[in-house]
Amino acid sequence: MIKFLNNKPGRPVSINKETITEKCLEFYWTNGIDNNSFNEVIKHAGVSKGSIYRLYGSEDILQKNVLLKYYNTIMKERLRIQSESTLKNYVMYITSSLITNKLKPCLFYRTKAEKYKLGPKTRKYIEVMEKNIKKAYTDLIKRDFKLKNKKINKNELEDLADYLVNSMSTLTLIKLNTQSHKSLLNFSKYLVKQFS
Repeated sequence: MIKFLNNKPGRPVSINKETITEKCLEFYWTNGIDNNSFNEVIKHAGVSKGSIYRLYGSEDILQKNVLLKYYNTIMKERLRIQSESTLKNYVMYITSSLITNKLKPCLFYRTKAEKYKLGPKTRKYIEVMEKNIKKAYTDLIKRDFKLKNKKINKNELEDLADYLVNSMSTLTLIKLNTQSHKSLLNFSKYLVKQFS
């Protein structure tokens, strides 16, 4: 924890890395990880640029830490829900949650689409996240096929897992582009049909 001794009203007495990471996560999740200047992110976090560099070393490491926090809290919970569901139910859960604004569009999928603008450590962590998410989707597809007494070979399974990752990205982008709820629902129905 870094302590600041300053008698000015409204200035923080202390800040910590966890609080800053959470505030930056909130900002990136709402605004996108590359849509705003670093100064806007820092302003939202309520700290100075120097504090960010002292705590993280670079904007790239800050963004990686934000994604790590997102994965360990939000994504793991979504994957837990997915592990207890069928593919159809999971896709429809995500879709209805986006339509009703119960869930914000997924930061992982949003960042994956924007990753070419990010630093090397953040991009590397996005690859780790994608690998973990793809494995969870592979397990979901296997489970789904087993419930339907269908067989699937390794190559088909891998292709379908890739397709599901990309399709979930598309759902996020449809929501972000403020398409109609009907567009989200139609895409979800189409996606579920592909796995029937």
